[in-house]
Amino acid sequence: MSHNEEFQKKAAEDRRLVILRFLDEEDDGLMSASLMQDALAMMAHRVSRAQVLEDAAYLEKLGLLRIEYMGDVPLLRLMARGEEVADGTAAAPGVKRPRRGE
Repeated sequence: MSHNEEFQKKAAEDRRLVILRFLDEEDDGLMSASLMQDALAMMAHRVSRAQVLEDAAYLEKLGLLRIEYMGDVPLLRLMARGEEVADGTAAAPGVKRPRRGE
């Protein structure tokens, strides 16, 4: 694996953790994909909405979140297992594990 490929893999793992952590901070564990795109940008992950949805679909396959629709607006909803991965009490493949104190 090249250095760039390794970096892209690490960036994707971090983005997925950031998605779960932002959802975990919401009282209802729910956020629109567009707002998540803005939240990721605040954390230096400037990605397209399509990339947000691709990461969300990956997390959904792992049972960490669910993609719901209100009309044509995609909403991301945190699942119980996603909460555990966000706080580091559980691990998931392709998702960065948070460090203590982060």
